[in-house]
Amino acid sequence: MNWTTSVGSTPTNGFMYWFWLDEHGYPVPEQRMNVEHMSPHQQRIVLFMEKAGQDVPNFPIIPSADIRVLRAKLILEEAMETIRGLGVNVMHVNGFGQQAARNISHSGELEFNARSESDVDIVEVVDGCADISVVTIGTLVAFGIADRPIIEAVDAANLAKFGPGGHRRADGKWIKPPDWVAPDIAGLIKSMEKPD
Repeated sequence: MNWTTSVGSTPTNGFMYWFWLDEHGYPVPEQRMNVEHMSPHQQRIVLFMEKAGQDVPNFPIIPSADIRVLRAKLILEEAMETIRGLGVNVMHVNGFGQQAARNISHSGELEFNARSESDVDIVEVVDGCADISVVTIGTLVAFGIADRPIIEAVDAANLAKFGPGGHRRADGKWIKPPDWVAPDIAGLIKSMEKPD
């Protein structure tokens, strides 16, 4: 199926709707995407992905292994470009050879070294940050997840880290208070599932 955009019929609502079209070009209403929970940024990424021939599911799914590998490569590529622009070298602390073939599960297994200020490329940093946003929000699209509720919940949870009992660690990271509650990401995903 293909999809197209149509502006709502009332001039005051300003909503944009996406409809999936059947083989004859008629809308399939039960498969209309819910864009009310998508940021304008994500809506533009949906358009880009559709033009690129990528899957844009309506409801949360687990994409194929090929799509997941593609998303991982895109995220890592843009992150590495941004890190290079920051003038930072990243190395695996355990060296290369056989150990390099194992999974790196967290940044503690990596060593970060800043180069001189002359090695910083602000244009590459800004471009990389924008591209990271595109590929990560595109990954949400590939999983059929609207970004707005997720980002709002994560932002609220992050700001709650500055409540009583929060403090700054010696390395500069802010530590959340003991009563801090993580956002209910699983619940938000469940709320986006296709109704029975």
